[in-house]
Amino acid sequence: MKLAVLFMVSIVLPAMLPRAAGQSNPQDLRSVESEIKSLEERRFQAMTQADLPALENLLSDDLVYTHATGWRQNKAEFLASIRAREIQYHSITSDRVKVRVYGNTIVVTGAASIKARAKGQELSVDLLYLEVFEKQDGRWQLVAWESTRRAP
Repeated sequence: MKLAVLFMVSIVLPAMLPRAAGQSNPQDLRSVESEIKSLEERRFQAMTQADLPALENLLSDDLVYTHATGWRQNKAEFLASIRAREIQYHSITSDRVKVRVYGNTIVVTGAASIKARAKGQELSVDLLYLEVFEKQDGRWQLVAWESTRRAP
């Protein structure tokens, strides 16, 4: 009897449960990774072009955006700072991008070089960043960004 229960618990039950996020089909993971990298590129392009409608679509309503300086903004504040030209992004390039899929949540780490004008000052910064995307209303949206300057 104990062997039958052990068999059910160890063999049959796991086969009946949905797959865990980390056990998805590798092709599906590559597809999601590609989609997220494309969204990231579109967001960076929208930021450099001050394309507020595109950003409105790409950013979650509950966005928490933390700049490398420690300046933290929600979605409305972030968009308002771009609209008012308080911050103007000239260029954003990223590398060393790593995408990790956890069901309906994606964590991205990477490095970026940003040229911008913030509060009247021209900046050129090299950053490490962490992004969190979540599937909301059937599409991936950025819910969090946090960055820090790279060590020299």
